[in-house]
Order: sequence, then structure tokens, then C-alpha cells
Amino acid sequence: MKLLFTIFSLIIIPKECNNMSSNFTALQERQDTIIITYEAVSRGFFEEISLSKDSLTICNDINKKDYKTYNLSKENWSTCLKLLSKIDMNGLSELEAPTTYRYSDGAPHATLIIKDSDKEIRSSEFDHGHPPNEIKELVEKLLTIKKMATKQ
Repeated sequence: MKLLFTIFSLIIIPKECNNMSSNFTALQERQDTIIITYEAVSRGFFEEISLSKDSLTICNDINKKDYKTYNLSKENWSTCLKLLSKIDMNGLSELEAPTTYRYSDGAPHATLIIKDSDKEIRSSEFDHGHPPNEIKELVEKLLTIKKMATKQ
């Protein structure tokens, strides 16, 4: 039994690693056309965080007239691309939110949006601060980058 598990592990694990590294490589090749956006909205609250290859744009105006732009480090962009490469883009719109506070105004509605050239993929809505596990690392990284940029 141990032998079967070992053989199975040796076959499956390298394939998964290759898939992730090939996804990351593909994203790196298209990185000039990728924009990662996080939006959170409720009554009286609006936040949009957008990352591109070399810039971070933050908007707290629901009319989207007042933006603040910051430089984005190559390290932060690379980390975001790595986290993005782990996400199944085809299933992004079908992710299940772990909480439902937004239904009773307990949390803003949040969405992760990935734009790649002319293609846009939106996640299902979830509570701001409580993303689905599949995108949790990326969302937390975006919020951390925003927090660090606005402290400067």
C-alpha cells in the first residue's frame, strides 16, 4: 500500500508543479496586458484596488473620478502573478463565499476581477475581508500592498 501511494505521489505531484510553473510562465509572457482588480462596495463605502505590471491604483470614489497611483515593485507584481497562477480562472465566477455578512449589510460586497487583454473574468461576490479560500492569498496580498502603499 505504501508503495502504491509513493508511486502515485511521484506521478501526480510533479505534474501539478509543472502545471503551476507553466501557468506562471504564461502569465509572465502576458504580464503587460494583465490587470488585477479588487472591488468592495456597500452603502457609503467604495474601494477599488488595481494592479498592473508597474503600478498600483487606488480609488475610494464610487464615481471613479479621484484615483491615487503608486509605483508597484517588481517583487510584489511577481508575487501576485504567482498567486494568480494557482487560481483556476474557469471556476472563478463559481466560487462559493465562506460567509454571507453582505446580505444584511454586515460587510461590503467584494469581487476580484482579472483583465487579460480584451478578456475579463469576475469572481462571484463575497464579503470584503472574507474571500473564498481559492483566492484568499491573492486578495490578502492586494490588501497588504494597498496598506503599505498608503502608509508612505
